Amino acid sequence: MWELQREGLLDMPTPGRSRMSYTPGCWFAQNVIGCGPCDGQLRKCHLIPHQLLCRELRLRKGHPTAWDDRVWVWGCGGPTGIGGHHGMLDHSRTLRIPRASLPEGLEEFAAEVGLTWWLDREYGARENAA
Repeated sequence: MWELQREGLLDMPTPGRSRMSYTPGCWFAQNVIGCGPCDGQLRKCHLIPHQLLCRELRLRKGHPTAWDDRVWVWGCGGPTGIGGHHGMLDHSRTLRIPRASLPEGLEEFAAEVGLTWWLDREYGARENAA
C-alpha cells in the first residue's frame, strides 16, 4: 500500500470510503501504521523532544547537537506546526510509535548521549535487548 501511496496511486478515494490525504515526505505516514491522514506542510519533528535534549544534555536552545539529523524526522505539522502528525506526537500525545519503527540512527544517538532510558520510557523496551 505504501508503494502505491508514494507513486500517487492512492489519490482517488475508494468508493464508499473517505479520502485520506498524505503529505509527500511525511515520515509518520510512511512508517507508522494507522497514524491517520496528514495535515499541513513538512517540518522537523523531534523524536526525542528538543526541550528534553537541551535540559538533559545542558545545551542552549538551538545547539547543533539538539538538531542532529538522527534525532528528528520530516513530518506534517498543520498550518502552525502543532497540527498534523507533529501535533499528535508532541502536543496531544495521541500518536504512538512502536520502538521497532524508530529510525536506526536514533538508537545510536540516544546511546551516545545517555538517553536510551528515555526511549525505553517513551517507546517501550527494545525487542532485541538481552
